[in-house]
Amino acid sequence: MTDLYLYKGHDDHVASCPDCSAVTALLDRPDPPVEPPASLREAVLTLARRRRGPAAVAVSSVATPYAEQVAAMDDLLRELGEPQWEATVPRHGTVRELVEHLAANDAAVACFMGVPGTAAATAHRRWREQAGALLERFSGSSEVLLGVEVALAGPRPARAPLRQALIQRTFETWTHADDIRAATGRPASPPRPGHVRMIADFGLALLPRAATAPRRDVSATVVLTGPGGGSWTIALSPASDHVGVLISADAVEFCRLLAGRWPPEAFPYAAEGDPGLARDLVRAAATLGCD
Repeated sequence: MTDLYLYKGHDDHVASCPDCSAVTALLDRPDPPVEPPASLREAVLTLARRRRGPAAVAVSSVATPYAEQVAAMDDLLRELGEPQWEATVPRHGTVRELVEHLAANDAAVACFMGVPGTAAATAHRRWREQAGALLERFSGSSEVLLGVEVALAGPRPARAPLRQALIQRTFETWTHADDIRAATGRPASPPRPGHVRMIADFGLALLPRAATAPRRDVSATVVLTGPGGGSWTIALSPASDHVGVLISADAVEFCRLLAGRWPPEAFPYAAEGDPGLARDLVRAAATLGCD
């Protein structure tokens, strides 16, 4: 029937065929009218955003991790039943309040990128529409824009290039998705190894400014092991002339420390050199989250 109906010249067939006539009537005059599911548009846009590749390599290297974490959070929130939206989350009250907090932190970068506010009815929809619009606007931006300084989220005032701000959005989206997984009895889900390394690099770049102990004319080497690991040597003052301490830890757990999800005194790490400096740096690292 379909092949016949697609071509002109078959009106006689349609008129004489009860099945084709019924289908044609249904297509022309649905009774009652059938509205597409409310989630259809967002589902199609979500799939398109996941498949869309940003034009510039430098932009793509930052946008892709964020897109993956937004998609993972979106999938997670779609799974939640109404009672789970009221599950208790440390620091933020409930899952619903946590999603509202994430959207508020995203808003600073979204506003900079010219993303308009949304009046969506639910916390999930408001966060998702804003994150999707931010990702779309960022993906189409110039590499030059990556170096423009914007305000970072979090209790500690700081500014950084837009590239770093989007890494922070990736970091916070992953962190809060794991908060929700923990609150609703789901297993944690670390980012890809390359994304873990990107988050660690972001946090370690902020570490010298976060350290509140008296400045020392030394550097610190941080060796992170496991997926996403690597080695970083960080100057703690302009006059740093030698490495005063070497700290080693698991890469994913170090990212969780950066998010404030490990109490510094309980964080598992090994140190060689100045133990007091190691403790100071671990305590400082735990203050770099977005809560």
